[in-house]
Amino acid sequence: MKLTLIGGILLAVGLITPWYYYASGKYYSMSAFGGSFVDSLPNPAFFSPLTAYISLCFAVLSVFLPFISLKIPLRSRAKYAAGVSLLAGISALMNIVYIHFWLNRVNPDSPFMYYGSEASWGPTVGYFLTWVAAVLFFVSTYVSQGLSQEPMKS
Repeated sequence: MKLTLIGGILLAVGLITPWYYYASGKYYSMSAFGGSFVDSLPNPAFFSPLTAYISLCFAVLSVFLPFISLKIPLRSRAKYAAGVSLLAGISALMNIVYIHFWLNRVNPDSPFMYYGSEASWGPTVGYFLTWVAAVLFFVSTYVSQGLSQEPMKS
């Protein structure tokens, strides 16, 4: 439950904090919900923050789950924690894949990260917090053992 709680907090913070700052020779801010980079494009209509909203719902649910499930039996609590953690981890990964896909469609010639002496940034804190949250959710799913089946006793 603790990993689910920490993962939910990290995912919520990761979705809101900026992900991407440098594109087309200018500095922009962008989060999973959009930002100045999306607003600067002539036709940002195909950007959809739907995955960010879905992930934010799972992040909030995973933060409140340890407090809501106090009266539920331990085995059922493990199943709920595992289910919420798995779905939250999948939605966090869905955000990352969507941002990569969208940035590749908008700036196909621009690299995702810049290296060397170029004065630029790539993804920042929010991007990496989302990755850490996804890993924590999958670890929480495994550790809770809520999805594992116990052998039938005869």
